[in-house]
Amino acid sequence: MGWRRKLYGSAELQERLGVSRVRVVQLTSRPDFPEPFDRLAGGAVWLVEDVEAWITVHQPWKARGADEPPPPEI
Repeated sequence: MGWRRKLYGSAELQERLGVSRVRVVQLTSRPDFPEPFDRLAGGAVWLVEDVEAWITVHQPWKARGADEPPPPEI
């Protein structure tokens, strides 16, 4: 039986979203970003499923595993 991550902290969000620490603060401050599951001494943590649902809606290319959005159609 393998261990599966259920929470993302700031460092995990940086890695998953491919963004800087400053950008994580900006994104997590948005009203449409999920509320933290809890706030610990080391900072806020989010449920993986909440963050992944947000990614699916707001950054679908990352949900599919791409690094960048597709180019605009001309």
